[in-house]
Amino acid sequence: MSLAKGRVYKVDAVDPGESWCGLARFELWPGSTEPGKGEYLDQSKKGRIRLVEALTLRPDDLHSALERDIRLLHHVVLERYSLYPWLAREQGYSELLTSQCVGVVRYIAKRNDVPVTLQDAKGNLKAGRAIALDAGFRMKDRALGSGRFKYRGPDFDLPGMPHRRDACSHGIVWSARNKSSPLTR
Repeated sequence: MSLAKGRVYKVDAVDPGESWCGLARFELWPGSTEPGKGEYLDQSKKGRIRLVEALTLRPDDLHSALERDIRLLHHVVLERYSLYPWLAREQGYSELLTSQCVGVVRYIAKRNDVPVTLQDAKGNLKAGRAIALDAGFRMKDRALGSGRFKYRGPDFDLPGMPHRRDACSHGIVWSARNKSSPLTR
């Protein structure tokens, strides 16, 4: 989809979950050279990537928000769901609600002709935070990851559960690195 909907490119990034999901809403301004004025949670130094909203929602509320605003979007970035072999045993008798959440998001986007990019959590969450730090977003040092993959590093300066911050990471990585982003063309 081109920038026919205006010179602002609107992207939703989603961190799906079983109980909680993250939703980060971005505006991309390819020609911007300075921060934008307005009600933004945060933005890059040049204002090319502007974080409009970052929410932690229940899956049904995420689907409702996406369905309500899908016609305004140019792209959806979605964390890929993978059942890791070492965690498969824990999923016995599970309804795999995270994968259902992913399916509903993909369905809403497809029904409205909005392209979806799936991204792995591995690498992209850490990379998104590093790119955001370099781009001038407000960051805070905190414990990230889990289990043997736990580390300390920069994270978005947003309070609360990590889901919305993970969604922000996905949106930043896509905006800065994906060939279909208007910022990389």
